[in-house]
Amino acid sequence: MRCLTVFGLLLTLSFCLSESESYRILGLFPLPSKSHMVMFEALMKGLAEKGHQVDVLSHFLQEKPIPRYKDISVRGTVPIYVNNYSIPFIQERLRSYSRVLEFIFVDAGTGICRNVLHSPTVRELKNTKKKYDLIIAEIFGTDCFLGFAHLFKIPVIGITSSVAVPWGNDRIVNPDNPSYIPNYLMHSSSRMNLIDRLTNTLSLIGAKLGYEIVSHRPSDTLAREFFGSDLPDINDLARNTSLVLVNSHFSVSSARPTVTNFIEVGGLHIKPPNPLPKHLDEVLDIGSQYKGVIYLSMGSMALTETFSLDKLQAFLNAFRDLPFKIVWKANGERMPKDLNIPLNIHFEQWLPQKDILCHPNVKLFITHGGMLGSQEAVYCGVPRLGIPLFADQELNLIGAESLDLAIMIKYEDLTENKIRDALKLLLFDNRYKESTERISRIFKDRPLSPVDTAIYWVEYVIQHQGAFHLRSVGADLPWYQYYLVDVGIIIFVILLLSTIISYYLSYILKKILCVFKRKRLTKEKSN
Repeated sequence: MRCLTVFGLLLTLSFCLSESESYRILGLFPLPSKSHMVMFEALMKGLAEKGHQVDVLSHFLQEKPIPRYKDISVRGTVPIYVNNYSIPFIQERLRSYSRVLEFIFVDAGTGICRNVLHSPTVRELKNTKKKYDLIIAEIFGTDCFLGFAHLFKIPVIGITSSVAVPWGNDRIVNPDNPSYIPNYLMHSSSRMNLIDRLTNTLSLIGAKLGYEIVSHRPSDTLAREFFGSDLPDINDLARNTSLVLVNSHFSVSSARPTVTNFIEVGGLHIKPPNPLPKHLDEVLDIGSQYKGVIYLSMGSMALTETFSLDKLQAFLNAFRDLPFKIVWKANGERMPKDLNIPLNIHFEQWLPQKDILCHPNVKLFITHGGMLGSQEAVYCGVPRLGIPLFADQELNLIGAESLDLAIMIKYEDLTENKIRDALKLLLFDNRYKESTERISRIFKDRPLSPVDTAIYWVEYVIQHQGAFHLRSVGADLPWYQYYLVDVGIIIFVILLLSTIISYYLSYILKKILCVFKRKRLTKEKSN
């Protein structure tokens, strides 16, 4: 009985301790993009598994209940970005620099504020009596949801599903020197020539100004309408961000200087591969007929069925004579009827990408170059043929090319010969496979897994009441002080005054010398 009593007391003590370390965390992810949500969902599930209570505002709900994970649904407020974009639409609306910024700042920015912020579910959250310890919010097209941090008087952690966006760096004054750090929208590697550096600088300035004018100002107005006129400027709320979690890693996104509260957690969404469903296991079984499998997917947004007829046929012709099976994420029934489809192609509308890529028979990944898929390919050690469509995809693929992890062909340049030549190199030149396996080892070699790293820092911020000691003092400086404009002006004025004074002193000295010289000459003549 004595032992049972002690055991019971220990259990009670253990329970109390675990309860005291359980935090209430609110995730705010109003962007209707499944590819972004994959990363955020992985973090929130990891926090729930750790014992924390998480409420997640998003468009993507859990099919089965998860302990300590509660969905706050905003589904239906805006269209979902899943299998929803045709290639002509992407080429017209998302290909150019200005169009991408318009999409981010308007469609994924002020449009989200206008439609999601004023939804009944979000209004209910605004009036909740529930207490939270922390907000985790996406950094992308708008910061209008940061009003909840002011409302609940709690710290914020920002999170981004890509490399850092330019306006995300600013809130924690993370260095983004354009001479060697390509920004989110730049199509260049870190080693830039003069034209690249000029383009990168102008692109960086344009993105920051665009965010301020097109997104911040109208978003701030919409946020005040929702949260009240006493709401601080949302840029001020953003500058109070305690920490930023970024989906990058120095092994694949070149090394760069960072401030203390900038944490790389690239590959956070990746877990060890699961066994494939029986029918997919059979699809990837190559027998003696093939040398391996090529996996083709353009992500969760783009529909490969809408590739132009000549591009589709170029792919099919290049695949025809290969001793490989092609597993293609697409609706085969929606493919144009005029196509001559080889027997070695298998279509599936949905595929567990990471589990497919890590299958030993998969030898190549044909992709649009999205960050999540790129990291999965590196994790599984699979080379890539990349066809970038928009946003950061070309940047990701240029970086991969520089490391011999991929070959990139732009969509408009796709031809049968170019595809065939790239496939031969990627499949039969060992340097691509060897480089991918080497980078894969570096990518995985970390003291903690990405999700455990993120959870550690989330708990750290809560335990230290916002951990504002991590923030750089530079975050509190106005721009003219941060960039030493005032110091530069003072130095310029001093140099200018010194030059003017030196000039006039020299002039006066010359005049004095001339007077003495004249007197001397006059005296000599007199003598």
